[in-house]
Amino acid sequence: MSASPDADIIIVGGGSAGCILAARLSEDPGCRVLLLEAGPPDRDIWISLPAGYAKLYGSGKYDWRYETEAEPNLNDRRIHWPRGKVLGGSGSVNGLVYLRGSPHDFDRWAQAGAGGWSYQDVEPVFRRIEHWDGAPDPARGAAGAIHVREPRKLAPAASAFVEACVAAGLPRNRDWNDGTPIDGAGPVQLNVNGGRRSSTAKEYLRPAMARGNLRVETGVLATRIVVENGRAVAIEARQNGQPVTFRAAREIVCSAGAIETPKLLMLSGIGDGAALQALGIPIIHHSPGVGRNLQDHLIAKFIYRSKPCGTLNEIMQSPLRQAKMGLDYLLTRTGPLSIGAGEANAFARVTPGAEEAEIQFLFVNFSTFAYEKGLHGFPGFMFNYGVCRPDSRGEVFLKSPDVADKPGIRANYLDHPNDIRIMLGAARLARRVAAQVPLAALIEEELRPGPDVTTDDAILENIRATAGTVFHPCGTAKMGSDPMAVLDPQLRLRGVDGLRVADASAFPLIPSPNIQPAVMLVAERAAGFIKAAA
Repeated sequence: MSASPDADIIIVGGGSAGCILAARLSEDPGCRVLLLEAGPPDRDIWISLPAGYAKLYGSGKYDWRYETEAEPNLNDRRIHWPRGKVLGGSGSVNGLVYLRGSPHDFDRWAQAGAGGWSYQDVEPVFRRIEHWDGAPDPARGAAGAIHVREPRKLAPAASAFVEACVAAGLPRNRDWNDGTPIDGAGPVQLNVNGGRRSSTAKEYLRPAMARGNLRVETGVLATRIVVENGRAVAIEARQNGQPVTFRAAREIVCSAGAIETPKLLMLSGIGDGAALQALGIPIIHHSPGVGRNLQDHLIAKFIYRSKPCGTLNEIMQSPLRQAKMGLDYLLTRTGPLSIGAGEANAFARVTPGAEEAEIQFLFVNFSTFAYEKGLHGFPGFMFNYGVCRPDSRGEVFLKSPDVADKPGIRANYLDHPNDIRIMLGAARLARRVAAQVPLAALIEEELRPGPDVTTDDAILENIRATAGTVFHPCGTAKMGSDPMAVLDPQLRLRGVDGLRVADASAFPLIPSPNIQPAVMLVAERAAGFIKAAA
């Protein structure tokens, strides 16, 4: 006789998606929910502070510490891929940029075989998630858990960036998240509440933890999904160095993220049969799409030495200005401490006749060549640029059957020539923006790529030498209807009963901008599917 179940639903991974699932599913007092998270609780003050993301990134304290294999199109560099290892996952350590994506992104999901995921289908869910702290708008959510707002006041250089984009011919964007195609330039929107990070761990999970039917276990590393008679029934794991098993009466949901979810599936015998056999892993279900279809946004940077204009570089050089920054935050929740990764966005086309924006710029009011090395000792700012919907595809794969070994990651950046063409177009547009009077008046010197880097070949070589991830891996257990689709459109794993995936792995295609709101969308919909199946 098998042991009695520990819960009705077990969720593996307490990241942005897992926290939503645990909160939503435990709304039913008759449903016992168990959430397993490999990292610690999210109690660090730097997690709550929006500007803390840079410190967290540099420290690696809550990081899985992944890196890619040598990337052939980036001069064989291995790219550090930070992913959150803490309650809230990457949503507890990211830059807080909140962009739903273009409506066309989700229409493309539906066209790719994920029926029921068009923008018309998902728009009400986006409104349910958010609490828009701007002017009332029927296109925006007013009562959701995740607070979204623009910075109360833009830094002078951020304002100049927006005006320079407009001067360069881009439209001024009124609202990135109102259901219209993302286009133009404007202030960024951030998931911030009262000057603090508005994460799913804080807004969804923390209130739900008072429920008697929800159990949250941290420091639990899942090692295998147990499948009996074609059905997922338990999770084997390690907790405090000891083996433990948790049994589920109804379903198991993998929400461990685009790297750990395919890793766990493959360790459990769910993946490409030949690859599993080669590692001596018994095949439970041949699913060749597991780990494939990996997508990410590559970014390169324009970095500038500037005239004094209130950049974070200047503030960090002056104890008096640091004190004022702290006081502004404490009294009014304004200033650099209330800002995440950037203050302004721009989306633009670089191909004549393109249906929608192909590139994203993110303006950052400080400058550095590497976060871990700190800010420059002079005034400076930068803007990141990258392709919205790259055509290059990579994979996550096992290097060994040992759960302690990190998986292999091949991003295959710039593998598709179209990505190179669009990156070069983005660089040319960036230079045009920087030459416009509102921004040009603040720039003393272009540090990267540098004024001598002018030809396409030279710009491309700079991209190959310096570009990196913008932290948006997805697609490694995609939903759809083709032979490589791991999941059906209700996020059920094809070929194994009682098992779903609800995180960025499920995306068929990468959304145009930052991906966290789309992860929240997947989690909300997964909770609805599970409730409906009860």
